[in-house]
Amino acid sequence: MESVPLSGDSPEVLIVGAGPVGITLACELLQQGVRIRLVDRRQGIDESDPHSKGILVWPRSLEVLRRIGVSERLVARGHTSKGVGYYSEGRLRGTAHMHKLQGSPYPFVLTLPQRETERVLRDRLAELGGTIEFGVTLEHLDNSGSLPRAVLSLPDGTAETVLPLYLVGADGPGSATREMLGIRFDGEAIDVTYAIGDAPISGGVPANAQYYYSRDGVVALVPLAGGLYRIAANIPHREDGEGNPSRELIEEVINRRAHTDFKVGEPVWTRSFRPRLGLAERYSQGRCFLVGDSAHVISPAGGQGMNIGFQDAGNLGWKLGGVLQGRLDEAILQTYHPERSVGAVRMSKTSAAQARFAMQRSTPRIAARDAVFVAAKWAGLVQRILVPLLAQTDVDYSESVSDPLFRRIPHPARVGQRVPLFAPPVQDNGVPALDPYKYTVVLWPGRQDPAGWEALAAGLGRRFGDQVAVLDLGGLGPSAAKPLRRAFGSRPVIATVRPDGHLAHLAPLTAPERTQAFLRKTAPAEVPEPALA
Repeated sequence: MESVPLSGDSPEVLIVGAGPVGITLACELLQQGVRIRLVDRRQGIDESDPHSKGILVWPRSLEVLRRIGVSERLVARGHTSKGVGYYSEGRLRGTAHMHKLQGSPYPFVLTLPQRETERVLRDRLAELGGTIEFGVTLEHLDNSGSLPRAVLSLPDGTAETVLPLYLVGADGPGSATREMLGIRFDGEAIDVTYAIGDAPISGGVPANAQYYYSRDGVVALVPLAGGLYRIAANIPHREDGEGNPSRELIEEVINRRAHTDFKVGEPVWTRSFRPRLGLAERYSQGRCFLVGDSAHVISPAGGQGMNIGFQDAGNLGWKLGGVLQGRLDEAILQTYHPERSVGAVRMSKTSAAQARFAMQRSTPRIAARDAVFVAAKWAGLVQRILVPLLAQTDVDYSESVSDPLFRRIPHPARVGQRVPLFAPPVQDNGVPALDPYKYTVVLWPGRQDPAGWEALAAGLGRRFGDQVAVLDLGGLGPSAAKPLRRAFGSRPVIATVRPDGHLAHLAPLTAPERTQAFLRKTAPAEVPEPALA
């Protein structure tokens, strides 16, 4: 392969892989004025194959995607379900009511084929001036110098050497980036074959997403726009040459496990696959990072894989942009791996537990499982624990991997937890928006506005106004204040919130100097630019 000279306009960030997570990160950085380059080894977008992997977009992902202005577009294209129903041997045992989720602009589960999600993201990328370079392969990566040295194979057969300030691998489960960095990927194929497909179903199918558990196996039916349903079920292992699952097989599996008489129309497509799971040993090495399936591949049982990747992009995007634009000290990038690996490990364990919970065979175990679910429903635990778990609104960066799978309901005002404040636009209930790129200082009055609150808040606003945006949350109505009280507590505080909506620092109203000291710590240190490798 002929090599061309070293490019003189190397990007600040080279992103390898233009799937949904790579495009999301590119949009995050472009919005912040970062010079990026987005490459993908595919020759282009194959519109002839209707197969689409992920379809579920959970509330926390929509909150994160709000940062790049695509959430409402996605919702307009997709189908929203108010909840998820759980059935055992044909009987409804309980429902996770997503529409009762408090403190989110998106109290529902959105179903949208991944190919449609990617179209929306590509449109947004183009609006921001970004492009995808197809047919470009990462051939070699040397991370031993002060900057990553990447050798790219171009469509015309030539090679180009690029020295970005940072490199991000978003190139999927078989990540070449991860392999070239020498990062271990622990995981193996699980002994389950899944059949999936999109097809019309008639016969009184419930309106919400549904999981049907039976001693024979599990089947999920998730409504899509246009009258279609995503069907997913475990089936016996397929022999080579058997072809894709037939309409008859899918209909028989649904009705046997759901104890129904649904009629399955001609599928748009079907596939069978045996998932291979894995977690990267680390998500960063020097100036290189892994996001999405390059870092973690979890069980498809909970429909959370793509969503974890969106949160990776949101977490890394504001940090990397802040460092490159001179707003943040580079040390903040060291928090990416510990924060996001905890979330991936926890969701991996949760999805695996959900699969084990579903696939019970013996009558006593099925009875025990159903009794647990019904008891949890009547105790309110389905709504208080399962709904935030599915929605991923309980993401908490203060927790460690050793914390329990179904974590306790968090106490108010703990650094690291998500708070119900979001990027623009302003919420319908009047709660103001966060600064999408910088820390925001939030003045929280507690259960009710203290005497003299307006003057106190105005004084604090003047004190912090030159450094960061300041939100005065006094005077909110009861419905808007309720979820905020659950996050910040009943006492007045000065809360510093990150651009991604996680709590970064807390101080009493009487100690604003503590907040100022924290903000000074996040400012960039005066360090020389790295020398070219």
